[in-house]
Amino acid sequence: MGLTQRVRAALDWSRIPDESGEEIVRANEQRLARMVAYVRLATVPFLAVPLVEWRNLPRPWIVVAALLATAAWALFVLRRVRTNGGLRGDQLLAFADAAFCVALMVAGSRAGLPEQRNAVLTELVPVSLVSPVVLAFAVGLRVRAAAAVLLLCATWAASVWPDVSQKLGSDVLGFVVWYVAGLAVATLMRGMAAQTAAAVAHARRLELAVHREGFQRSLHDGVLPIFDGIALDERVGRDTRRAARRGAIRARALLSPDAAKGNFEARVFELAATFSDLGLLLFPRVYVHHEPPPEVSDALLSAAHEALANALKYAGADAEVVLFAEATEDTVEISVLDSGAGFDPAGTPQGRGYTSSLPAVNTVGAAWDVTSAPGQGTKVELRWPAP
Repeated sequence: MGLTQRVRAALDWSRIPDESGEEIVRANEQRLARMVAYVRLATVPFLAVPLVEWRNLPRPWIVVAALLATAAWALFVLRRVRTNGGLRGDQLLAFADAAFCVALMVAGSRAGLPEQRNAVLTELVPVSLVSPVVLAFAVGLRVRAAAAVLLLCATWAASVWPDVSQKLGSDVLGFVVWYVAGLAVATLMRGMAAQTAAAVAHARRLELAVHREGFQRSLHDGVLPIFDGIALDERVGRDTRRAARRGAIRARALLSPDAAKGNFEARVFELAATFSDLGLLLFPRVYVHHEPPPEVSDALLSAAHEALANALKYAGADAEVVLFAEATEDTVEISVLDSGAGFDPAGTPQGRGYTSSLPAVNTVGAAWDVTSAPGQGTKVELRWPAP
């Protein structure tokens, strides 16, 4: 890493992601802003020190006006950072603060005689040195912020002229040092907050994963067998079996590794739940190892919907229906098998449902087949790609 890169890594906090939605990051920004605002407020009493020499000042009212104006400005800064919740990116406040300090230096230099300026303006040093920190926290390592710091330095030198001494060098250096120190503190604090927020988020994800794993294990090993057992037990009533089947479908949907909208497995379970709620005694068997192409999923699930609708309409009230779906990296298969009344495919007129909708799967390179006989149920098979 070169020198420039090391300097930017140490001083350029803009490289740190602004995750303002994170509670830890937001709280850190509030602390940084309030720290600067309280320091700004704490430096106000220094302006009262020149009033000790009230009788020796040709214009003491300038000192009083500067004191009152600085107090009002400090309260405004405190209120603004509390309202905005931080300083980061608030360039308007940063440059306004620098402009206020420039005006304060110019006005303060008029309060005393030329040979008194260094002594009078010394009490402005604490107030003025806060401005580079505000620029560092709000604007960062930017040319415009550095230019504002140089303006503060130039104004300070012009304000004490001609009462120039060795102290002028330390004062000017102070503006630069406080700007660099502010950059370092802001970068360090914001970097620590971002790392802490990332660590906390990672810990929360791990905790949720552990809870989800335990929930899924309990659901799979404890709840599902009960639902399946009731659904297959012919000793209980048909409505109870249907309710158990619905519960099993919902439980398997919760066990899906990806419940996002558009997921093939989730859509199959949603389809099964829909027809189970409509009264179909449905047994889904879903095995998804790979997500099919979207157009294939849409076509095959649309055809499966028609097959289930036909089973609901024609299979009979006591018919049991198995919905089988399997998707691998290369193939997709969906079948709907019912134990209902069945029919004669050869003698079924056009428009009976399966002959009007299933051929649409051919447009995505899939194939369909219907097997049925009177009294022997019906099986609708969908395959992609076509054999």
